Amino acid sequence: MKSPLKSPWNKGKSLGVLKKIIPNGSVIHTFLFYDGILETELSKTKRFVVSHTNKYVNYEFWQCLFNDPERVSAVAEHFYPIENKNIFYVLQKNWLKYPDPFVRTGMYFLLNQSTDTAQITHGELIENESLPRIIRDIKDFKTQNFHLQFDKEEEFFDSINNIDTKCDYVFIPVGNFSMNLFEKGKEEGFEQTKVIHKNIKKFVDTTDRKVILLYKYSKQVTDFYKDCNQYIVDQWGRQTDSTKYANEVLIANF
Repeated sequence: MKSPLKSPWNKGKSLGVLKKIIPNGSVIHTFLFYDGILETELSKTKRFVVSHTNKYVNYEFWQCLFNDPERVSAVAEHFYPIENKNIFYVLQKNWLKYPDPFVRTGMYFLLNQSTDTAQITHGELIENESLPRIIRDIKDFKTQNFHLQFDKEEEFFDSINNIDTKCDYVFIPVGNFSMNLFEKGKEEGFEQTKVIHKNIKKFVDTTDRKVILLYKYSKQVTDFYKDCNQYIVDQWGRQTDSTKYANEVLIANF
């Protein structure tokens, strides 16, 4: 099955274009790992993926899912449905206090699927008619050519610089672009990594590694990275030169 998590912004539209940029047999190190929508699918396409996170809650969720998906499914089924907003808010506030990592993992999944933001600690309760099916499907979740790594470095740039195994490409799904003169990065929950776009651009401009960024499309993004190669992806997953139906944009420094 595909990733059981929702993304706040990524619909996986760029997979086909990514496969054209990154050859079969490549080793890809990915960062800002959260929903796993593109990373797990890339690993099924004759490419080896190493996904990094410095957020332990993200690492714990995926590690538990890899080790015992049936147990994660059972926990999610036990707590489903979240009956009302009051219970939902209590779970958002207290899910990390459960001592069992598989219970925390089941709650992480339910909260992700039950919020309008696709985040764990923020958002409002929504109805998700697909959730019972996804809970059942989790039992069969598995990956191939995929490795998960927990990084202790606070800055993910330091983790990239410290890679000591084969790395053909670095892939960073960044998300939405927003910047002002006082940009300090935005970090709202335990699962989120602070992103400062000017620091990402500086890294892309100065590193010797082949880096691919993924953003939700906006003219601000394409102007900001005007010196890089850009691959605009439309809502059907096709590369396009037109911005009329632009959905995402891949930025490459090679």
